[in-house]
Amino acid sequence: MHNVIVELRRRHFAAAAVCTVAASLALAGCTKSGQGAVASCDSPGVSPTEVHVGLIYPDSGAIAPGFRAARSGTEARVAVANAAGGINGRKIVLDWHDDEGSTSGFAVAASDLLAQDKDFGLIAQSISVGGTAQQLDKQGIPVTGLPGESVWTEHRNMFTFGFTFGATRSASSSVTTFGLYAHRFNATRAAIVYNDTLSQSATALVQLFTESLQSQGIAVADPIVYNPTVTNPGKVVTQIRASRADSLISILSADDFLPIYTAARQSGLTFKVALATSGYDAQLLSSQGASMAGMSILTPHIPFSVDSTALRDYKAAMSEYAPELDQPTNEVALGAYITTDEFLRGLALAGACPTRAAFITNLRALKNYDAGGLIPVTDLSRFGEPNLCYSFVRVNDAGSAFEVVPSVGAPDPNEWCGTRLGAG
Repeated sequence: MHNVIVELRRRHFAAAAVCTVAASLALAGCTKSGQGAVASCDSPGVSPTEVHVGLIYPDSGAIAPGFRAARSGTEARVAVANAAGGINGRKIVLDWHDDEGSTSGFAVAASDLLAQDKDFGLIAQSISVGGTAQQLDKQGIPVTGLPGESVWTEHRNMFTFGFTFGATRSASSSVTTFGLYAHRFNATRAAIVYNDTLSQSATALVQLFTESLQSQGIAVADPIVYNPTVTNPGKVVTQIRASRADSLISILSADDFLPIYTAARQSGLTFKVALATSGYDAQLLSSQGASMAGMSILTPHIPFSVDSTALRDYKAAMSEYAPELDQPTNEVALGAYITTDEFLRGLALAGACPTRAAFITNLRALKNYDAGGLIPVTDLSRFGEPNLCYSFVRVNDAGSAFEVVPSVGAPDPNEWCGTRLGAG
Protein backbone atom coordinates (compact mmCIF):
# COMPACT_ATOMS: atom_id res chain seq x y z
CA MET A 1 0.00 0.00 0.00
CA HIS A 2 2.80 2.42 0.91
CA ASN A 3 4.30 1.99 -2.56
CA VAL A 4 0.94 2.60 -4.26
CA ILE A 5 0.71 5.98 -2.57
CA VAL A 6 4.37 6.77 -3.27
CA GLU A 7 3.74 5.93 -6.92
CA LEU A 8 0.90 8.47 -7.05
CA ARG A 9 3.29 11.02 -5.65
CA ARG A 10 6.03 10.17 -8.16
CA ARG A 11 3.64 10.51 -11.08
CA HIS A 12 2.06 13.81 -10.15
CA PHE A 13 3.53 15.50 -7.08
CA ALA A 14 6.09 18.28 -6.82
CA ALA A 15 6.48 19.00 -3.13
CA ALA A 16 5.76 22.51 -1.93
CA ALA A 17 7.78 24.17 0.81
CA VAL A 18 6.72 23.11 4.26
CA CYS A 19 4.54 25.73 5.89
CA THR A 20 3.68 24.88 9.46
CA VAL A 21 0.50 26.47 10.69
CA ALA A 22 0.27 26.03 14.42
CA ALA A 23 -3.13 25.12 15.76
CA SER A 24 -4.03 26.55 19.12
CA LEU A 25 -5.73 23.57 20.70
CA ALA A 26 -4.96 22.21 24.13
CA LEU A 27 -5.80 18.65 25.02
CA ALA A 28 -9.33 18.71 26.38
CA GLY A 29 -10.62 16.60 29.21
CA CYS A 30 -13.83 14.67 29.39
CA THR A 31 -16.25 14.13 32.23
CA LYS A 32 -18.93 11.49 32.30
CA SER A 33 -22.44 12.29 33.43
CA GLY A 34 -25.27 9.86 33.79
CA GLN A 35 -25.40 6.22 32.77
CA GLY A 36 -25.69 4.37 29.46
CA ALA A 37 -23.73 4.28 26.23
CA VAL A 38 -23.95 8.01 25.51
CA ALA A 39 -22.32 10.34 28.03
CA SER A 40 -22.02 14.10 28.18
CA CYS A 41 -18.39 15.00 27.46
CA ASP A 42 -16.31 18.08 26.90
CA SER A 43 -13.78 16.54 24.52
CA PRO A 44 -13.39 18.48 21.25
CA GLY A 45 -15.93 17.41 18.65
CA VAL A 46 -17.91 15.22 21.04
CA SER A 47 -21.56 15.90 21.86
CA PRO A 48 -24.16 13.56 23.37
CA THR A 49 -25.26 12.53 19.87
CA GLU A 50 -22.28 13.12 17.53
CA VAL A 51 -18.53 12.97 17.11
CA HIS A 52 -17.02 15.31 14.53
CA VAL A 53 -13.95 13.97 12.72
CA GLY A 54 -11.81 15.82 10.20
CA LEU A 55 -11.04 14.33 6.78
CA ILE A 56 -8.15 15.76 4.77
CA TYR A 57 -7.36 14.69 1.22
CA PRO A 58 -6.37 16.34 -2.08
CA ASP A 59 -9.65 17.23 -3.77
CA SER A 60 -7.86 19.54 -6.21
CA GLY A 61 -4.40 19.81 -7.70
CA ALA A 62 -2.29 17.49 -9.80
CA ILE A 63 -2.69 14.38 -7.64
CA ALA A 64 -6.42 14.74 -6.98
CA PRO A 65 -7.58 12.11 -9.52
CA GLY A 66 -5.66 9.38 -7.72
CA PHE A 67 -7.23 10.23 -4.37
CA ARG A 68 -10.91 10.54 -5.25
CA ALA A 69 -11.28 6.88 -4.36
CA ALA A 70 -9.92 7.67 -0.89
CA ARG A 71 -12.86 9.92 -0.08
CA SER A 72 -15.25 7.24 -1.33
CA GLY A 73 -13.66 4.59 0.89
CA THR A 74 -13.68 6.87 3.93
CA GLU A 75 -17.31 7.95 3.54
CA ALA A 76 -18.49 4.39 2.91
CA ARG A 77 -16.93 3.07 6.12
CA VAL A 78 -18.42 5.94 8.16
CA ALA A 79 -21.82 5.31 6.58
CA VAL A 80 -21.65 1.63 7.59
CA ALA A 81 -20.88 2.65 11.18
CA ASN A 82 -23.69 5.18 11.31
CA ALA A 83 -26.18 2.71 9.84
CA ALA A 84 -25.30 0.40 12.73
CA GLY A 85 -25.96 3.10 15.33
CA GLY A 86 -22.66 4.98 15.32
CA ILE A 87 -19.83 4.53 17.80
CA ASN A 88 -20.90 4.21 21.43
CA GLY A 89 -24.29 5.61 20.41
CA ARG A 90 -22.92 8.69 18.61
CA LYS A 91 -23.21 9.46 14.92
CA ILE A 92 -19.90 10.11 13.15
CA VAL A 93 -19.88 13.40 11.24
CA LEU A 94 -17.10 14.03 8.72
CA ASP A 95 -15.85 17.58 8.19
CA TRP A 96 -13.56 17.62 5.18
CA HIS A 97 -10.91 19.95 3.82
CA ASP A 98 -8.86 19.95 0.62
CA ASP A 99 -5.07 20.07 1.13
CA GLU A 100 -4.51 20.58 -2.63
CA GLY A 101 -1.73 17.99 -2.50
CA SER A 102 0.72 20.25 -0.65
CA THR A 103 2.30 20.29 2.79
CA SER A 104 1.26 23.91 3.33
CA GLY A 105 -2.29 23.06 2.26
CA PHE A 106 -2.38 20.15 4.72
CA ALA A 107 -1.18 22.38 7.56
CA VAL A 108 -3.91 24.93 6.87
CA ALA A 109 -6.56 22.22 6.57
CA ALA A 110 -5.49 20.62 9.86
CA SER A 111 -5.52 23.98 11.63
CA ASP A 112 -8.99 24.80 10.34
CA LEU A 113 -10.45 21.43 11.29
CA LEU A 114 -8.91 21.35 14.77
CA ALA A 115 -8.95 24.99 15.85
CA GLN A 116 -12.12 26.20 14.13
CA ASP A 117 -14.29 23.12 13.60
CA LYS A 118 -13.06 21.58 16.88
CA ASP A 119 -12.84 18.09 15.41
CA PHE A 120 -11.87 15.21 17.68
CA GLY A 121 -9.16 13.87 15.37
CA LEU A 122 -8.11 13.51 11.76
CA ILE A 123 -8.37 10.94 8.98
CA ALA A 124 -5.54 11.99 6.68
CA GLN A 125 -5.89 10.37 3.25
CA SER A 126 -2.98 12.43 1.99
CA ILE A 127 0.72 12.33 1.13
CA SER A 128 1.33 15.80 2.58
CA VAL A 129 1.23 15.07 6.31
CA GLY A 130 4.97 15.33 6.98
CA GLY A 131 5.24 19.04 7.69
CA THR A 132 2.48 18.94 10.32
CA ALA A 133 3.13 15.54 11.89
CA GLN A 134 5.30 16.78 14.74
CA GLN A 135 2.76 19.44 15.70
CA LEU A 136 -0.08 16.90 15.71
CA ASP A 137 1.99 14.57 17.88
CA LYS A 138 2.83 17.36 20.31
CA GLN A 139 -0.87 18.23 20.65
CA GLY A 140 -1.91 14.60 21.09
CA ILE A 141 -4.22 14.55 18.07
CA PRO A 142 -5.25 11.03 16.94
CA VAL A 143 -4.61 10.56 13.22
CA THR A 144 -5.20 7.64 10.87
CA GLY A 145 -4.61 7.52 7.14
CA LEU A 146 -2.88 6.15 4.07
CA PRO A 147 0.80 5.23 4.52
CA GLY A 148 2.43 7.56 2.00
CA GLU A 149 5.25 8.98 4.13
CA SER A 150 7.77 7.70 6.65
CA VAL A 151 6.27 9.93 9.38
CA TRP A 152 3.61 7.28 9.85
CA THR A 153 6.27 5.11 11.50
CA GLU A 154 7.61 7.87 13.73
CA HIS A 155 4.69 9.15 15.83
CA ARG A 156 2.69 7.27 18.43
CA ASN A 157 -0.48 9.23 17.65
CA MET A 158 -0.46 8.26 13.95
CA PHE A 159 -1.98 4.96 12.83
CA THR A 160 -1.89 3.27 9.45
CA PHE A 161 -1.24 -0.23 8.08
CA GLY A 162 0.84 -2.01 5.50
CA PHE A 163 4.28 -0.51 6.07
CA THR A 164 7.10 -2.95 5.38
CA PHE A 165 9.83 -1.05 7.22
CA GLY A 166 10.58 0.59 10.54
CA ALA A 167 11.09 4.21 11.41
CA THR A 168 14.68 3.52 12.43
CA ARG A 169 16.77 0.43 12.00
CA SER A 170 17.74 0.47 15.67
CA ALA A 171 14.10 0.30 16.71
CA SER A 172 12.95 -2.07 14.01
CA SER A 173 13.56 -5.56 12.72
CA SER A 174 13.16 -7.42 9.50
CA VAL A 175 10.93 -10.46 9.01
CA THR A 176 11.51 -13.77 7.27
CA THR A 177 8.30 -13.51 5.23
CA PHE A 178 9.78 -12.20 1.95
CA GLY A 179 12.64 -14.68 2.09
CA LEU A 180 10.19 -17.53 2.65
CA TYR A 181 8.30 -16.49 -0.47
CA ALA A 182 11.45 -16.35 -2.63
CA HIS A 183 12.63 -19.67 -1.21
CA ARG A 184 9.34 -21.24 -2.28
CA PHE A 185 10.44 -20.64 -5.90
CA ASN A 186 13.95 -22.00 -5.23
CA ALA A 187 15.70 -18.64 -5.43
CA THR A 188 19.41 -18.81 -4.64
CA ARG A 189 20.71 -15.32 -5.47
CA ALA A 190 18.71 -12.10 -5.70
CA ALA A 191 19.24 -8.69 -7.25
CA ILE A 192 17.46 -5.76 -5.61
CA VAL A 193 16.62 -2.71 -7.73
CA TYR A 194 15.54 0.49 -6.01
CA ASN A 195 15.16 4.21 -6.58
CA ASP A 196 17.12 6.13 -3.96
CA THR A 197 15.13 9.29 -4.73
CA LEU A 198 11.66 7.71 -4.55
CA SER A 199 11.38 8.17 -0.80
CA GLN A 200 13.66 8.36 2.19
CA SER A 201 12.62 4.82 3.12
CA ALA A 202 14.30 3.20 0.10
CA THR A 203 17.54 2.21 1.79
CA ALA A 204 15.64 0.84 4.80
CA LEU A 205 13.58 -1.32 2.45
CA VAL A 206 16.72 -2.60 0.74
CA GLN A 207 18.12 -3.64 4.11
CA LEU A 208 14.85 -5.24 5.18
CA PHE A 209 14.60 -7.36 2.02
CA THR A 210 18.28 -8.24 2.18
CA GLU A 211 17.98 -9.53 5.73
CA SER A 212 14.79 -11.42 4.93
CA LEU A 213 16.29 -13.14 1.88
CA GLN A 214 19.53 -13.98 3.67
CA SER A 215 17.59 -15.53 6.54
CA GLN A 216 16.49 -18.23 4.09
CA GLY A 217 19.95 -18.85 2.66
CA ILE A 218 19.45 -16.65 -0.41
CA ALA A 219 22.50 -14.61 -1.39
CA VAL A 220 21.95 -10.95 -2.25
CA ALA A 221 24.00 -9.06 -4.81
CA ASP A 222 24.95 -5.42 -4.36
CA PRO A 223 21.76 -3.36 -4.73
CA ILE A 224 21.20 -1.62 -8.05
CA VAL A 225 20.07 2.00 -8.10
CA TYR A 226 17.63 3.07 -10.81
CA ASN A 227 16.54 6.65 -11.36
CA PRO A 228 14.27 6.96 -14.41
CA THR A 229 15.42 10.51 -15.12
CA VAL A 230 19.09 9.57 -15.51
CA THR A 231 19.32 5.78 -15.86
CA ASN A 232 18.56 3.62 -18.89
CA PRO A 233 16.70 0.34 -18.22
CA GLY A 234 19.23 -1.39 -20.46
CA LYS A 235 22.03 -0.41 -18.10
CA VAL A 236 20.13 -1.93 -15.19
CA VAL A 237 19.64 -5.16 -17.15
CA THR A 238 23.39 -5.30 -17.74
CA GLN A 239 23.96 -4.95 -14.00
CA ILE A 240 21.39 -7.64 -13.23
CA ARG A 241 23.09 -10.02 -15.67
CA ALA A 242 26.49 -9.29 -14.14
CA SER A 243 25.12 -10.01 -10.66
CA ARG A 244 24.37 -13.62 -11.69
CA ALA A 245 21.05 -13.36 -9.87
CA ASP A 246 18.30 -15.86 -10.57
CA SER A 247 15.71 -13.70 -8.79
CA LEU A 248 14.73 -10.04 -8.89
CA ILE A 249 13.30 -7.80 -6.17
CA SER A 250 11.81 -4.43 -7.17
CA ILE A 251 11.53 -1.54 -4.73
CA LEU A 252 10.25 0.72 -7.49
CA SER A 253 6.96 2.07 -8.71
CA ALA A 254 5.28 -0.17 -11.25
CA ASP A 255 5.85 2.47 -13.93
CA ASP A 256 9.59 2.29 -13.31
CA PHE A 257 9.88 -1.46 -12.86
CA LEU A 258 7.99 -2.67 -15.92
CA PRO A 259 10.46 -1.25 -18.50
CA ILE A 260 13.29 -2.98 -16.64
CA TYR A 261 11.41 -6.26 -16.32
CA THR A 262 10.43 -6.17 -20.00
CA ALA A 263 13.97 -5.36 -21.14
CA ALA A 264 15.39 -8.14 -18.99
CA ARG A 265 13.05 -10.75 -20.44
CA GLN A 266 13.67 -9.53 -23.97
CA SER A 267 17.40 -9.91 -23.38
CA GLY A 268 16.90 -13.55 -22.46
CA LEU A 269 17.07 -13.29 -18.68
CA THR A 270 14.72 -15.52 -16.72
CA PHE A 271 13.90 -15.33 -13.04
CA LYS A 272 12.80 -17.95 -10.57
CA VAL A 273 10.88 -15.17 -8.89
CA ALA A 274 10.43 -11.48 -9.74
CA LEU A 275 8.88 -9.85 -6.69
CA ALA A 276 7.60 -6.25 -6.83
CA THR A 277 6.32 -3.99 -4.06
CA SER A 278 3.92 -2.19 -6.41
CA GLY A 279 1.65 -3.04 -9.33
CA TYR A 280 -1.42 -4.78 -7.90
CA ASP A 281 -3.75 -2.73 -10.07
CA ALA A 282 -6.53 -4.03 -12.34
CA GLN A 283 -6.22 -1.07 -14.72
CA LEU A 284 -2.47 -1.57 -15.00
CA LEU A 285 -3.00 -5.26 -15.72
CA SER A 286 -5.56 -4.40 -18.41
CA SER A 287 -3.17 -2.08 -20.21
CA GLN A 288 0.18 -3.79 -19.61
CA GLY A 289 -0.61 -7.37 -18.68
CA ALA A 290 1.68 -8.91 -21.28
CA SER A 291 4.62 -7.02 -19.79
CA MET A 292 3.70 -8.17 -16.28
CA ALA A 293 3.42 -11.90 -16.98
CA GLY A 294 5.14 -13.98 -14.32
CA MET A 295 5.86 -11.21 -11.82
CA SER A 296 4.76 -11.45 -8.20
CA ILE A 297 3.47 -8.58 -6.08
CA LEU A 298 3.18 -8.41 -2.32
CA THR A 299 0.12 -6.84 -0.74
CA PRO A 300 -0.64 -6.00 2.90
CA HIS A 301 -4.37 -6.66 2.52
CA ILE A 302 -6.45 -9.62 1.47
CA PRO A 303 -6.30 -10.09 -2.33
CA PHE A 304 -9.38 -8.86 -4.15
CA SER A 305 -10.07 -12.24 -5.76
CA VAL A 306 -10.40 -14.09 -2.44
CA ASP A 307 -13.93 -15.12 -1.52
CA SER A 308 -14.21 -13.82 2.03
CA THR A 309 -16.91 -12.34 4.22
CA ALA A 310 -14.76 -9.26 4.85
CA LEU A 311 -14.35 -8.50 1.14
CA ARG A 312 -18.01 -9.19 0.41
CA ASP A 313 -18.97 -6.73 3.14
CA TYR A 314 -16.53 -4.15 1.80
CA LYS A 315 -17.82 -4.46 -1.77
CA ALA A 316 -21.44 -4.26 -0.56
CA ALA A 317 -20.63 -1.12 1.45
CA MET A 318 -18.95 0.53 -1.52
CA SER A 319 -21.88 -0.35 -3.77
CA GLU A 320 -24.39 1.05 -1.29
CA TYR A 321 -22.60 4.15 -0.05
CA ALA A 322 -20.04 4.99 -2.76
CA PRO A 323 -21.79 4.23 -6.07
CA GLU A 324 -19.75 6.97 -7.76
CA LEU A 325 -16.69 4.67 -7.68
CA ASP A 326 -16.85 2.39 -10.70
CA GLN A 327 -14.17 -0.01 -9.46
CA PRO A 328 -14.17 -0.74 -5.71
CA THR A 329 -11.31 -3.22 -6.13
CA ASN A 330 -8.97 -0.28 -5.87
CA GLU A 331 -6.09 -0.22 -3.39
CA VAL A 332 -6.54 3.45 -2.53
CA ALA A 333 -10.27 2.99 -1.84
CA LEU A 334 -9.66 -0.14 0.22
CA GLY A 335 -6.78 1.50 2.08
CA ALA A 336 -8.97 4.47 2.96
CA TYR A 337 -11.76 2.14 4.10
CA ILE A 338 -9.31 0.26 6.33
CA THR A 339 -7.74 3.36 7.88
CA THR A 340 -11.19 4.81 8.54
CA ASP A 341 -12.12 1.55 10.25
CA GLU A 342 -8.95 2.00 12.29
CA PHE A 343 -10.12 5.44 13.45
CA LEU A 344 -13.55 4.09 14.37
CA ARG A 345 -11.93 1.27 16.32
CA GLY A 346 -9.84 3.76 18.25
CA LEU A 347 -12.91 5.84 19.00
CA ALA A 348 -14.77 2.78 20.28
CA LEU A 349 -11.83 1.80 22.48
CA ALA A 350 -11.72 5.33 23.92
CA GLY A 351 -14.98 4.58 25.71
CA ALA A 352 -18.39 6.15 26.21
CA CYS A 353 -16.78 9.47 27.01
CA PRO A 354 -13.80 9.48 24.64
CA THR A 355 -10.67 11.55 25.04
CA ARG A 356 -7.87 11.92 22.54
CA ALA A 357 -5.40 10.48 25.03
CA ALA A 358 -7.57 7.39 25.62
CA PHE A 359 -7.96 6.89 21.86
CA ILE A 360 -4.20 6.89 21.30
CA THR A 361 -3.31 4.83 24.38
CA ASN A 362 -5.94 2.14 23.86
CA LEU A 363 -5.56 1.77 20.11
CA ARG A 364 -1.76 1.69 20.40
CA ALA A 365 -2.11 -1.19 22.87
CA LEU A 366 -4.19 -3.27 20.43
CA LYS A 367 -2.22 -6.33 19.38
CA ASN A 368 -4.74 -8.05 17.09
CA TYR A 369 -6.15 -5.46 14.71
CA ASP A 370 -7.31 -6.89 11.35
CA ALA A 371 -9.92 -4.38 10.05
CA GLY A 372 -12.61 -7.02 10.26
CA GLY A 373 -10.58 -9.51 8.23
CA LEU A 374 -9.39 -7.17 5.46
CA ILE A 375 -5.76 -7.30 6.58
CA PRO A 376 -3.61 -9.85 8.41
CA VAL A 377 -3.61 -9.57 12.18
CA THR A 378 -1.47 -6.56 13.07
CA ASP A 379 0.13 -5.64 16.39
CA LEU A 380 -0.38 -1.87 16.60
CA SER A 381 1.87 -1.69 19.65
CA ARG A 382 4.83 -2.41 17.36
CA PHE A 383 4.29 0.67 15.23
CA GLY A 384 7.04 1.42 12.76
CA GLU A 385 7.90 -2.24 12.35
CA PRO A 386 7.03 -4.55 9.46
CA ASN A 387 4.10 -6.87 9.95
CA LEU A 388 4.75 -10.60 10.03
CA CYS A 389 2.08 -11.52 7.46
CA TYR A 390 1.45 -10.50 3.84
CA SER A 391 -0.32 -11.88 0.80
CA PHE A 392 1.27 -12.45 -2.59
CA VAL A 393 -0.31 -12.43 -6.02
CA ARG A 394 1.31 -13.51 -9.27
CA VAL A 395 0.41 -12.42 -12.80
CA ASN A 396 -0.37 -15.53 -14.81
CA ASP A 397 1.73 -16.47 -17.82
CA ALA A 398 -0.86 -15.04 -20.20
CA GLY A 399 -0.71 -11.67 -18.42
CA SER A 400 -4.48 -11.71 -18.03
CA ALA A 401 -5.09 -12.16 -14.30
CA PHE A 402 -3.66 -11.89 -10.80
CA GLU A 403 -3.56 -15.26 -9.09
CA VAL A 404 -3.18 -15.66 -5.34
CA VAL A 405 -0.08 -17.67 -4.45
CA PRO A 406 -1.17 -19.96 -1.61
CA SER A 407 0.91 -20.46 1.50
CA VAL A 408 0.90 -24.24 1.64
CA GLY A 409 0.21 -25.66 5.08
CA ALA A 410 -0.53 -22.28 6.66
CA PRO A 411 -3.65 -21.75 8.83
CA ASP A 412 -4.82 -19.22 6.24
CA PRO A 413 -3.58 -20.16 2.75
CA ASN A 414 -3.99 -16.55 1.61
CA GLU A 415 -1.41 -15.28 4.12
CA TRP A 416 2.34 -15.78 4.27
CA CYS A 417 3.53 -15.31 7.85
CA GLY A 418 7.14 -15.31 8.94
CA THR A 419 9.01 -14.59 12.12
CA ARG A 420 10.78 -11.47 13.33
CA LEU A 421 14.53 -11.05 12.91
CA GLY A 422 16.85 -8.87 14.95
CA ALA A 423 15.24 -6.82 17.71
CA GLY A 424 12.49 -8.89 19.25
